[in-house]
Amino acid sequence: MTANNNGFADMLKEMKTLLKVDEKVTLDVLEEAAEYFAKQLKPRIPKTARNKKHLIDTLKVVVKGDEVQVIFDDESWYWHLAEHGHRKRGGRGRVRGAHFVQNTWDAENEKLANMMADKIIKKME
Repeated sequence: MTANNNGFADMLKEMKTLLKVDEKVTLDVLEEAAEYFAKQLKPRIPKTARNKKHLIDTLKVVVKGDEVQVIFDDESWYWHLAEHGHRKRGGRGRVRGAHFVQNTWDAENEKLANMMADKIIKKME
């Protein structure tokens, strides 16, 4: 077979390498990406004016089996209200959402994807 210098052979080799990624490498890379996302999210979380536990203090990265999550503790269920907004007490008006999680994701998703792909390729070589 003649040499083919159009890049498809190199891409095929890279794709085969990526398909052989083992679960340990995947979990390590996902955990690193989750830690990075949590670090980027912390400065964007709004602080409460009340003297209570802040959402920043409850943010954590959890690994459960083959899944990695960035979550707020159970007692911080109200993050959803701060993120998306809610009706005021008594139904008079609405509190606008801060969209801090979505805005962070929109700003960082390409960087996270590139970071994860680079780390997987480095670990699999």
